[in-house]
Amino acid sequence: MRSTSSSSCQPCCAITSITNIALATTFLLLTNLMTPSSALTPPNDIIVITHAAGRMGKLLALQIHEESKLCGSTPPTIRAVVRSDAEALSVKCDLGGTLTAGGETRPIPLSWLETVVVKDITDDGDLEVLRMAFSGAEEAILCDASHNEIVWNDTDDTSSTDSQAQYSIIVPAAESKDLSERLLAEITAAATPSSSIKHIILRSSMGLAVGPSTEAGRAMGGPSALNGPARAETLLRATSLDYTILRLGALTDDAGMVPLMFGTNDSLLKRKMDSEEAVRRPPIVSRADAARITGVLLRERGCFRGLTIDCSWHPKFGRNSVGTEEAMQAAGRQDLKRQILDKCALKEQIR
Repeated sequence: MRSTSSSSCQPCCAITSITNIALATTFLLLTNLMTPSSALTPPNDIIVITHAAGRMGKLLALQIHEESKLCGSTPPTIRAVVRSDAEALSVKCDLGGTLTAGGETRPIPLSWLETVVVKDITDDGDLEVLRMAFSGAEEAILCDASHNEIVWNDTDDTSSTDSQAQYSIIVPAAESKDLSERLLAEITAAATPSSSIKHIILRSSMGLAVGPSTEAGRAMGGPSALNGPARAETLLRATSLDYTILRLGALTDDAGMVPLMFGTNDSLLKRKMDSEEAVRRPPIVSRADAARITGVLLRERGCFRGLTIDCSWHPKFGRNSVGTEEAMQAAGRQDLKRQILDKCALKEQIR
């Protein structure tokens, strides 16, 4: 195992990203450039997703839309907050596809998708655009927290167990400061009197309860990955907003539909660090399954307000379980709402 630093979000190639997102969304569903002068959707069902050009952000947007259609309800408008025109184009192409006519390739317009470009949070004009992005929406999913991820080095071999697999832990050190500042600005904008936001789901990270300088905290990226989410959680709790905080294990790009486990106060992380495995690898969860559980928190938001939830793949199932019938059936049988409440609600009240 080696640890490296890298940028966490690169513009996706439209063709490969569409394929990956479609495949991941298929797994998820088995269980259940807007500019400053552009007009926003009138207040109705609007969900804001920040860092929407990230891999998890795109999965979330598509999952929310497809699940609404499967349930027979009117899909909400997804308002995707991104950092550049290139990211806005990436979101449009990856979610809607492209059309080539007259030698020119353009994204296919989606009636349910808006993109909001906020380039510089130190610019007053861009900050106003950010505040406008939360106008008319009642729900927001903030995904800008820096997060470490596991990249498997043996990409062609999924037969080895997790303890045998070769991997690198990548910490988005180059982007951590920028993402942390953006996340704080997003929380502040969502909490302004002009905002209509009533509930926020914050993507955060395991390792905050044990501390970033401990062995377990370092396994989750250490201070460079954890200081930003820690500041964001503190700021969010100080607002009057209802919130749910989802602390994830290290992220992977494997497919979804692997059974999940929940805990509080880094209980899953500490258990993994205390295990007899030779390699102290942190708990992991795929972005696809992170999007899947975020969708549950969104649909059942009334049950999870005020909770801080740790989430990772169940330790019985690892990377070699991805796509297997056993894992998919076990994931499909899980009552995620009940398991979260059993593991987290009472402990939060005691805490």
